[in-house]
Amino acid sequence: MNEERPNLDTVDQYMTGTVPLQFVAKEVQEATEGRLKTLQLPWARHLIGAIEERLNVQGFRTATDGPADDALWRLWTDSGMTEASPLAHTEALGYGRSFGLVWADRSGRPVITVESARECAVIFDRATRSRRAGIKRWVEDERGHAVMFLPQKVIRFRTSSEVRDSGDGAPGSLEGAQWEQVETLPNPLGAVPLVPLVNRPSITNPYGRSELKDLQGLFDAMTKLQTDAMTTAESHASPRRWASGISLEEEADENGQPTGEVSTGHRFSSLPGRLWVSEDAQSRFGEFAGSDLVGYVNLLAMLKRDMSSLSSLPSHYLGLFGDQPSSADAIRAAEASLVSLVRQKAHGFATAWAEVIRLAHAVEVGYFDPALVRLEVIWGSFETRSEGQAMDAASKGVASGILDPDFAAERLLGLTPTEAERNKEARQIRTREAAAAQLVNATATQALNASGESR
Repeated sequence: MNEERPNLDTVDQYMTGTVPLQFVAKEVQEATEGRLKTLQLPWARHLIGAIEERLNVQGFRTATDGPADDALWRLWTDSGMTEASPLAHTEALGYGRSFGLVWADRSGRPVITVESARECAVIFDRATRSRRAGIKRWVEDERGHAVMFLPQKVIRFRTSSEVRDSGDGAPGSLEGAQWEQVETLPNPLGAVPLVPLVNRPSITNPYGRSELKDLQGLFDAMTKLQTDAMTTAESHASPRRWASGISLEEEADENGQPTGEVSTGHRFSSLPGRLWVSEDAQSRFGEFAGSDLVGYVNLLAMLKRDMSSLSSLPSHYLGLFGDQPSSADAIRAAEASLVSLVRQKAHGFATAWAEVIRLAHAVEVGYFDPALVRLEVIWGSFETRSEGQAMDAASKGVASGILDPDFAAERLLGLTPTEAERNKEARQIRTREAAAAQLVNATATQALNASGESR
C-alpha cells in the first residue's frame, strides 16, 4: 500500500486536472516566474466516465436462461449497491482495482460496502490465485486503525500513538507507525471477505493496471499544446501595429521623473475611426499580422486520434470536427470498439460481484449455497440504441419466434429484471382479459344462435 501511493496520487492528478506542466523548458518556466498557467481539460475523467456509464448491474440469476433472483437482488439493493457500484467501477478503472467488502451488522444482516485501493489491499496465492489475506487501513480519531482479514480469523489493530490524518483519504501518515493488536475475531465465512475488482490483470500481475497508464504521455502533450495555444493567443494572435521615424516624448510623474512610458497624445488614439497623423515626412506605419493557431489545432487533432486509437473512445467523443456519425448505424459502427472494451470489463467485474453476492448470501443463511456456484450477473445494454430501434428489433425477434418476449425485454429494450417482471405480469393480465372477452363474445354469439334456432 505504501509503495502504491505515489501511483495512486498520479492518477488523482490526471482525474482532477492538476498534473504539473510537462515538456516545458526549464528556462521558460524561470522566465515566466511561475506566471505560466496550464489549461488542462479532464480527458482522463472523460475516458473513465465513458466506460463506467455503460456498466450497470441490473440483477443476478442462478441459471443461464432463468429469471432474475429477487432475493439476491434484495441483498444488493439493501446495501445501497445500486448507487455504490459505479464508484467501485470508477476506482477500478482509474486505480487498477477497487474492493467489495462483505460482513454482518449488529443484527447479523449482511452488509456490502465499496472500498478504495487507497485504504485496502489483498494478497493472492501464486499457486491457486485465491485470496490469502486482505487488509483495510485508515485514520480516525487521531489514531491509525487496521483490520486484517484471514480465512479463519479477523484481527483488529490500532496504532500505539496518535497519527496525523492526511485529509485526502490516503493513510500515508501511517508509514512507520507502531501497531498493537486490539482483538481477534473468528471468521465464520472461511474466506477472505474483501473481494477485489481488478482492471487489466495479467498472469504475472493479478493486482491490475490503471486504464490511464498508456495515455499519460498523451494527456501531458495535449495539456502542453493547449497551454502553448493560449499563451500564443495572448501574446501573438492579435495584430500588432508599429510606427517609425517619429519623435516621441517620455512621460513623467508628478515629480518630473521619467516613467518609462511613451507619450503619443491624441495623434495615436486606439479608438475606432480615429486617424493616426504625423507631420514628419520620414514617418512610417505598419502592422504585424497575428499568429495563426491552426498548427496547434492540427497537432491537437492528431493527438486526439492517437488517444482514440489507444483508448477505444470514438472520435466523436473527443470533439473532432468532421467525425460526427451521420446515422444510427454509423454510431454503432463508431462505438463498436468501445462496446467491446466495456463488455470485456463487465466480464472481469462480474466475477468479483458474483463472489460478493455469494459471500453476502452466506452471511444471511449461514452456509455457502452450491446453487450459486454458477451465478450470473445481469448487465444493462452496453450499446447505444434509440428506443425506436430497440423496439423494432424486439418486435421482429419475437414475431419471428427467434426471441422470447422476456429475453427481448431484458436484452434489447434494456429493462431491469424488476421492470421486465412487471411488464410480464401486465402482458399476462392483458392476455387473460383478451381471452375472457373472447369467451364472453363466443358465449353471447352461441346464445343468439340458439335463440334464433328455437324461434
